[in-house]
Amino acid sequence: MLQHLAILEKMPSTGDFFGLYWNRRPFIVRAAISQNNLKDLITADELAGLALEEAPQSRMVRSADDLKDWTCQFGPFKEDDFKEAGEEGWVLLIQNVEQFHPQTAKLLRHFNFAPRWLMDDVMVSYSTPGGSVGPHIDSYHVFLVQGQGTRCWKIGSNVIENEVYVKGLDLKILANEYDGDEVETQLGDVLYLPPSFAHESTTLENSLTFSIGFLGPKLSELFGGYSQYLSELEECDQRYVGKNLTGDSAGFMISCDAVNDFRSKLSEQLNSKGFTEWLGTFFSGSSHEDFGNYTERKATLNVKGLKKKLNDGASLTKPEYAKFAITKTKSGSFQLGFDNQNFFLHETLIATIQKFMKEELVNTKNTPSLLDDLVTLELLLDLYNHQALELA
Repeated sequence: MLQHLAILEKMPSTGDFFGLYWNRRPFIVRAAISQNNLKDLITADELAGLALEEAPQSRMVRSADDLKDWTCQFGPFKEDDFKEAGEEGWVLLIQNVEQFHPQTAKLLRHFNFAPRWLMDDVMVSYSTPGGSVGPHIDSYHVFLVQGQGTRCWKIGSNVIENEVYVKGLDLKILANEYDGDEVETQLGDVLYLPPSFAHESTTLENSLTFSIGFLGPKLSELFGGYSQYLSELEECDQRYVGKNLTGDSAGFMISCDAVNDFRSKLSEQLNSKGFTEWLGTFFSGSSHEDFGNYTERKATLNVKGLKKKLNDGASLTKPEYAKFAITKTKSGSFQLGFDNQNFFLHETLIATIQKFMKEELVNTKNTPSLLDDLVTLELLLDLYNHQALELA
């Protein structure tokens, strides 16, 4: 069944998003993000400046009439690279821009109806007329926010399985045609694309596009992460001693009972409280080794100092690029994951933490009970000293 591009009047509610579109159907919302909310995002010149640095992951794709002449060059770049590229037919893409340009991270607050704990990064692309990365599919969910300029998109009507790519290229460009809808995007428009829906764009005029990607882990990454967690907990990382083995496993034979015993040992761990707690830390960590690793701030506060600042009118807020993940254990308690760490979360604090997750300011005016509870203050202090919260 063809899933033609849905045209929405506004961003969907959480219920509609998960019920109608998540993993199901692409959509576009015209002027979903106001010009006022876009004006402080990274500019083309600032993006080019990032591409000259070592830390950001950058690449430039140059298109040509003949596919075999397409190229993909990785940064860091030099200013001469942009001069040589000319005024048409290329795209500059930079990953993790939210880590380098905090104002750009403010885009993320527009997508709280989606699972922010799965957010991977904000990639920003600058493209010149005729610039394209070719028809392709992604393994992640993506919201494409159009900044300056205009682009023409073709969005596939169905999931593509067993895709075939053009051979001999450094790019994964689909070799076969696909059915789809064509649409132009302008300032503030938002496109949502589920995984494996083919798409391609051609730039009509110099454009900035902000791609907010939501990427789930592979099973191997989950198993690897959890095994690392277990290896650090001696009481959980028990050695197999063959307690239930029988003569059926003599010699080189692993009996069916032994296989089931191994499976049972693994299942016990996956059903444990520890797994639930670990999962929150896993999704609150950065998916990129070089970014999102927080250390204790140099100028830490104590409870007295934090209380004074809040009494004097300061607010606490969570930076948009900081990832939180809340999990509820079987016993009914809550854990707040941040930067691969767990913080115990009393049920009475959920409402306050949810304000932070919406990137709202939290202060004594909108939360009068903020200073009443020492447990609350100690948690906020911990989060502040670990750079999960900032004073505003």
